[in-house]
Amino acid sequence: MFEALEYYQSLAEKFDSRILTIPGIVVVILGLCIWLAGLRWKRVLGALAGGAIFASMVLCIGCFGRTAVLTLTFIGFAFGAIAEKATLGVFGAAVAGVIVLAAVSTNIQAREYSDIEYLESLEEPSEEELLSGLYYPTFSEYEYDDVEITMAEAIEITRETASYLAAKTIDDVKSSYTAAFASAIAVLIAAGFAAAVMPRLFIAVTASWLGSAIIFAGMIMLLFYRRSEPITCIAEKGRYFAAVFAAMVVFGTVVQLVLSPSAAKTQSETEDEKKGDKK
Repeated sequence: MFEALEYYQSLAEKFDSRILTIPGIVVVILGLCIWLAGLRWKRVLGALAGGAIFASMVLCIGCFGRTAVLTLTFIGFAFGAIAEKATLGVFGAAVAGVIVLAAVSTNIQAREYSDIEYLESLEEPSEEELLSGLYYPTFSEYEYDDVEITMAEAIEITRETASYLAAKTIDDVKSSYTAAFASAIAVLIAAGFAAAVMPRLFIAVTASWLGSAIIFAGMIMLLFYRRSEPITCIAEKGRYFAAVFAAMVVFGTVVQLVLSPSAAKTQSETEDEKKGDKK
């Protein structure tokens, strides 16, 4: 899978600068807002999470048309905006479970063989193997140094690469051991319990890691423009960037809890101010 990301990186560095710079800056700013002000925007985040949950459910079922998908997604937006705490709780727990499941299963498969080792072990892949997600898509026409990839071409490259990564992850999950599913279920239960017992803290943590991830994505886009090979750098210094990400999550959570006091505390302070004015 890492080989596919490196190959995508080599192409992304040739994207039209307008695809990487302005959108990258916008993504970073959006990530900063979610990272530090997620609790204040919890209704908006709840709406987005609701739309994502409903859309994911529909796409997983896979028997609905585009109109039905859009309709149910908008219903998810509405539901998430109304019940933002419950929606964000479900969203955070589900994402945590999926991440753990994908990470553990991918790690298990990586111990057995890498993509390159698998490719070298085969002489001629069958059509079924080509569609299984084990072979990442290549675009030889864009591999020349002087090529500039347009918006439409960049979207197509990104779409096909994302499809491969999703197929590869699903394939790893299907062939993973019980440990992957057990880990995911344990994390899902723990996250669900935390969301029910400490909803405010859980929402702050969810917004913090989501904002941090979006910031990372925006920075990667900008580094693609600089041709700094960010994916390779992250892979080489994985522990360092993991520590940075964890520190960002902790800092963002603390800032949100401090700058966005609970409704009960705010109401109490307002009542105290009114009593003081009367005196």
